[in-house]
Amino acid sequence: MLSLREEISQELEDFEKLLALRCLNIAIADAVTVPTSELLHIMLKGNLDDEYIRHGITTVLPIASITEKHDLARKMLYAFANASYGDAFNVICWSCLDVAENVTVEAARFLDKITRPTNNNDANTSAAPSSPKKIKRSSESLAARALYLLTGSQAVRFLQFLAKVAHFNKSIQTRVLAHLAPYADNYEMHRLASAICAVEDFSVVSKVFDKCFTIATLQTCEPVWTQYKSLFGEVKSFNAMNEDVEVD
Repeated sequence: MLSLREEISQELEDFEKLLALRCLNIAIADAVTVPTSELLHIMLKGNLDDEYIRHGITTVLPIASITEKHDLARKMLYAFANASYGDAFNVICWSCLDVAENVTVEAARFLDKITRPTNNNDANTSAAPSSPKKIKRSSESLAARALYLLTGSQAVRFLQFLAKVAHFNKSIQTRVLAHLAPYADNYEMHRLASAICAVEDFSVVSKVFDKCFTIATLQTCEPVWTQYKSLFGEVKSFNAMNEDVEVD
């Protein structure tokens, strides 16, 4: 079995080889690496393998626009092969916040964009064959596809992004809650995310994030449980408040 570097060296030539190695941040003696702007252009417009794109995402995110980040996120979701693609998608989402993970206009614009319907023929043809249900979900929005695909820690991280940024304006908040609704019927973490999204006072949300979603913080956060009870009823609210399970 060849190492990825050996495979690159054997399968690719000249510029493609240099580009792939640049994506992987592998140093090559006496070689001039591709400028980040050119790398971003090739990642978006070229015929580069999705795995190379995944490895190169952190290199180009600092200069990527909202539209370019949206396109990179789409590539990760439609090429989704394992949890590492979910991690890459979340890196794109959280890169829109500032260094202290405060909500920014960029984050709100990105969330607005990924919660709107999107139809992309290139993405549909490049994705693996899927069931009619999966095709329908993926054609609605990138957020819908992410909610369908992500599991475990990747799902939790994306739900945290939704819960934190959804409060930027009412239209985004309403759209996020609509995306969460089908999953909230069955999954506790989606119900909790919905309740946090629905809280009107962002200072309450900030407190939950500042305390890293500890059980003590959540159990004593009355506005969250008021919203939870309003959305899902008293019985589910009581059960959730008494769950001894970490959510982060």
